[in-house]
Amino acid sequence: MEYDGLRYIKIYSTGASASSLGIPLPRWGVDCICAIFYNIGSRMDPNLKQRIIEEAYRLFITKGMKQTSFCDVAVAVHKSKGAVIHYFPSKKKLIDAVVRMRFFPDSQISCEMYSLADKDWNEFLRQYRNPIERVINSFPEHLNGNLLICYMQFVSSAHEYMDEFPQMYQQLLVREQDFLSNVAYGHKISLKDAKAFSRQALNTSIGKTFLGMFSEI
Repeated sequence: MEYDGLRYIKIYSTGASASSLGIPLPRWGVDCICAIFYNIGSRMDPNLKQRIIEEAYRLFITKGMKQTSFCDVAVAVHKSKGAVIHYFPSKKKLIDAVVRMRFFPDSQISCEMYSLADKDWNEFLRQYRNPIERVINSFPEHLNGNLLICYMQFVSSAHEYMDEFPQMYQQLLVREQDFLSNVAYGHKISLKDAKAFSRQALNTSIGKTFLGMFSEI
């Protein structure tokens, strides 16, 4: 029996099933074609996996996790749906990668702030940004709408798709308070007052973020 290679490619690139196109496909044939195209693609674009994560992050922010499909991501990176699925076999795995490799790293305190915390207390307080602001400030360029709402929707969806997300987010806030407490303690504030300061500073900063962002609505 002869097999039409171009029709195999159509199945692979669109994600259509063999039965939907009326083709009796041998498993080995599909595997060979997939391997050939992934090898070619990897040589042409060694950064494809990272680009998929970047574009998926942008789409999750602007369009929403639930509304974003593999096809949307494929169009954004100018590749086939199969190329996206090669790196991320499920939407849950893609979301997991985006959260771990983009969202939480962007939430972290910068090295500059660690350095500034030890040198200049007043300048540190002036430049300090809470985790929410840090993420929003690192959002991809040219985003429209209220960015705080985009952030909140992203976090809400991440709670739904990732079982570990609530614990990871709580740990982020705990580390933030510990950081602020250590900074205050390092500037001769008593340990008790330093802990109180860290809670108040974080809550006040987040409160200002919400007030500032919602005033744009």
